[in-house]
Amino acid sequence: MFTQLTLAAALVLGAPALKNKETLGKGPGYIGITFQKDEGGLLITEVKPDTPASKVGLKVNDLLVKIEDVGLADADTGDLVKMVGGMRPGTVVVMEIRRGTEKLTVKVKLAPRPADFTPTPSIPIPPQIIDRD
Repeated sequence: MFTQLTLAAALVLGAPALKNKETLGKGPGYIGITFQKDEGGLLITEVKPDTPASKVGLKVNDLLVKIEDVGLADADTGDLVKMVGGMRPGTVVVMEIRRGTEKLTVKVKLAPRPADFTPTPSIPIPPQIIDRD
């Protein structure tokens, strides 16, 4: 009962941390990178423009080492897709990056996953070969 009254009083009095907290979006989260498995983590192969990744300065050839204290040294590419997809847009995640010999920590605010998102590159369907014998 006391906790409820304290929370209600804080909202009425204008506690900014409680009043201005951004609501999370719906659907899976999105960073805006393509990547591949590499020794020690996941290597960024593309940073899509106007995405959370580009806004925090991630670059091609950055190596993702950790996300939210989860090591990615033994992770598969699907592991990161599932992890980020399980978070909601608006969530801020901490990522540890290795850029050459430099270690960086960045905070990325996830965006909503775009409608045209595909977790793996599409593979063109080969033309059908007709045997005429």
